[in-house]
Amino acid sequence: METEKQIIRDIWIYLKEHHDPPPLGTDECAAFWEKAAKDIATLVGEKWKNHPLAMDLGVALYGYLEKKSKGGGTT
Repeated sequence: METEKQIIRDIWIYLKEHHDPPPLGTDECAAFWEKAAKDIATLVGEKWKNHPLAMDLGVALYGYLEKKSKGGGTT
Protein backbone atom coordinates (compact mmCIF):
# COMPACT_ATOMS: atom_id res chain seq x y z
CA MET A 1 0.00 0.00 0.00
CA GLU A 2 2.84 2.42 0.75
CA THR A 3 4.24 1.95 -2.77
CA GLU A 4 0.90 2.89 -4.29
CA LYS A 5 0.69 6.03 -2.17
CA GLN A 6 4.18 7.05 -3.26
CA ILE A 7 3.36 6.45 -6.93
CA ILE A 8 0.20 8.55 -6.67
CA ARG A 9 2.16 11.28 -4.88
CA ASP A 10 4.81 11.35 -7.61
CA ILE A 11 2.23 11.56 -10.39
CA TRP A 12 0.37 14.31 -8.48
CA ILE A 13 3.59 16.29 -8.00
CA TYR A 14 4.36 16.01 -11.70
CA LEU A 15 0.88 17.25 -12.60
CA LYS A 16 1.13 20.06 -10.06
CA GLU A 17 4.38 21.26 -11.65
CA HIS A 18 3.29 20.77 -15.29
CA HIS A 19 -0.45 21.45 -15.21
CA ASP A 20 -0.43 24.08 -17.94
CA PRO A 21 1.01 22.65 -21.17
CA PRO A 22 1.53 25.06 -24.06
CA PRO A 23 -1.08 24.92 -26.81
CA LEU A 24 -0.36 22.72 -29.80
CA GLY A 25 1.34 24.58 -32.60
CA THR A 26 3.29 26.97 -30.39
CA ASP A 27 7.07 27.14 -30.27
CA GLU A 28 7.11 25.84 -26.70
CA CYS A 29 4.94 22.85 -27.53
CA ALA A 30 7.53 20.47 -29.04
CA ALA A 31 10.02 21.06 -26.23
CA PHE A 32 7.34 20.55 -23.59
CA TRP A 33 6.19 17.23 -25.06
CA GLU A 34 9.70 15.94 -25.61
CA LYS A 35 10.51 16.61 -21.96
CA ALA A 36 7.15 15.35 -20.69
CA ALA A 37 7.53 12.04 -22.53
CA LYS A 38 11.04 11.57 -21.14
CA ASP A 39 10.12 12.62 -17.59
CA ILE A 40 7.03 10.42 -17.38
CA ALA A 41 8.85 7.44 -18.91
CA THR A 42 11.67 7.88 -16.40
CA LEU A 43 9.25 8.14 -13.51
CA VAL A 44 7.30 5.05 -14.58
CA GLY A 45 10.13 2.90 -15.91
CA GLU A 46 13.18 3.77 -13.89
CA LYS A 47 11.80 4.89 -10.55
CA TRP A 48 8.80 2.57 -10.33
CA LYS A 49 10.12 -0.31 -12.48
CA ASN A 50 6.93 -0.37 -14.60
CA HIS A 51 4.68 -0.99 -11.61
CA PRO A 52 1.16 -1.49 -13.05
CA LEU A 53 -0.25 1.51 -11.15
CA ALA A 54 2.60 3.76 -12.29
CA MET A 55 2.11 2.64 -15.89
CA ASP A 56 -1.65 3.29 -15.82
CA LEU A 57 -1.28 6.68 -14.14
CA GLY A 58 1.61 7.69 -16.40
CA VAL A 59 -0.48 6.99 -19.51
CA ALA A 60 -3.47 8.79 -18.00
CA LEU A 61 -1.34 11.81 -17.05
CA TYR A 62 0.18 12.07 -20.51
CA GLY A 63 -3.25 11.76 -22.13
CA TYR A 64 -4.76 14.38 -19.86
CA LEU A 65 -1.98 16.87 -20.55
CA GLU A 66 -2.34 16.21 -24.27
CA LYS A 67 -6.07 16.91 -24.07
CA LYS A 68 -5.39 20.16 -22.22
CA SER A 69 -2.87 21.29 -24.82
CA LYS A 70 -5.50 20.74 -27.50
CA GLY A 71 -7.84 23.00 -25.55
CA GLY A 72 -10.08 20.22 -24.27
CA GLY A 73 -8.92 19.90 -20.67
CA THR A 74 -10.06 21.73 -17.60
CA THR A 75 -8.07 24.40 -15.84
